[in-house]
Parts: sequence; C-alpha cells; structure tokens
Amino acid sequence: MKDYEQIGENCKILWREGFEVTSEKYTQVSGYIFNDNNELLTVKSEAWTIPGGHPEPNETKEETLVREVMEEACITIKDIKYLGAVEVVENGETYYQLRYTAKVDEVLPFNQEWEVSERAFVSLDKLQDYIKWSKGIAFSSQIESAKKVWDIK
Repeated sequence: MKDYEQIGENCKILWREGFEVTSEKYTQVSGYIFNDNNELLTVKSEAWTIPGGHPEPNETKEETLVREVMEEACITIKDIKYLGAVEVVENGETYYQLRYTAKVDEVLPFNQEWEVSERAFVSLDKLQDYIKWSKGIAFSSQIESAKKVWDIK
C-alpha cells in the first residue's frame, strides 16, 4: 500500500525514489543543488524553496532543470543525477514532479530577472529555518535521496 502524505484537503503526495516517468504527465522539474561545502541552494519568491519550474515545449527534463536553475539563481550546474518523482494526486488527477540533484558548476552574479528575489546556500541542519515544510515526509525523503548520491552525512 502506498503511504501518501496529505498536504491539502484535495491533495496528497508520495515520494517515489528512482521512479521513471515515461508517458506520465509531469508538471515540474526541480533540483537539490549542492556547492562544495554540501550546502543546498535555496531560492526565495514568496517563500524559500529549491529551484525548479515548468518544462517548456520540446525541452528535455534535464534542460528544464538547467534553465530553471540559471533563471532563478544565476548558477550553472554539473553532474546532474535523477532522483525520482513526487506523485501528486490532486482533485482526483495524478501527475508528477521530477526531482534531480546536481553540483554547482559556477556561481554567477545574482540578477533578479524572474520571480526570485533571493538565493542562498544553506547547511542542511539550518534548512528548517528557510524551507518550513522541509521536515515533511516527502521532502525529507527527497533530501535523503540527494544526500546518498553525494555521500553527505
């Protein structure tokens, strides 16, 4: 039995590590991006979160991630690894949000061109101060998946 996390009256989510989205609908590609100090890249629009966004037509999943991280944080990335997908069931419809992890390649001067007002690298023990839902079941599981890739303790 799947153990969903209820996040709203008509919305529940489930982290599916390694789940390959083929023909399933996905609406978002986001990334857990780490610098050389194993600090996580966070961005702030209305609230702090990880960078990511909606795919554009004819764009690969990885191209979406690269573009979104550049647009939101002015950072280039390398060593992109797929983690899995968040299965979202909202108002009876199922769709997926893809999660990747990567390393920072280059930190460019921050240019507030899009909806993001700030960027910050955060140590994982301080993440709760930035991303309020980071202790949630699905988010915590995604962080653990990313930490495994980079052997972060």
